[in-house]
Amino acid sequence: MNIEKGRNWGSSSPLPTDGVIVKDNKELWKKINRCKREGIDLPVFGLLGGDLWRTLGGRHQENRLYGEDATTLDIDLGCVLLDGKIYWFCAHMLIGSKLKGKKFFISNVAHYGKANPTPKAHPGDGKFDMLELELSTIQLLKGRKRASTGSHIPHPEIKYKRVASEQFSFVKKMNVEIDGEKIGKFSNIVFRIENEALRVVV
Repeated sequence: MNIEKGRNWGSSSPLPTDGVIVKDNKELWKKINRCKREGIDLPVFGLLGGDLWRTLGGRHQENRLYGEDATTLDIDLGCVLLDGKIYWFCAHMLIGSKLKGKKFFISNVAHYGKANPTPKAHPGDGKFDMLELELSTIQLLKGRKRASTGSHIPHPEIKYKRVASEQFSFVKKMNVEIDGEKIGKFSNIVFRIENEALRVVV
């Protein structure tokens, strides 16, 4: 059951002895996708870095993950089919070029590196926050500056909505980046959310 207004989220419990510590987006992304492809149950992950960790207010203290101050949370996962090949993501997906043209940013977290493009995103509410935009170079540069504080939306040239699933079909293949990793160019993209499929400790 996803988080609802007025309901507490998470529990005070430490990382189990067989938990896996990860320190950035790439490490977490690789481990999740390897487990999923091999049909292995996901371990509980202890977070020490990355955009999910930052959104959850994590700290750089490994010992804390095993103590009474640790918090365990159930997180939504993204599942995406790219021209028939499946991937999973826990933070975000970017469709399109960072520098020009139309782009779609689908996020499960508030942060994207140092920026805060989807400040209202919650990784346990059963929805993605999705931005659709096509800005000029000047507008994009201005928007990036405002994105550092999350003040770039609302914006007349940025469409914002919350979705549990979506599909796209492009005539020209689009670049796709998942959790900060460049995956390739694809025409047909279908994604959905897997509710509370990932357990983490911060």
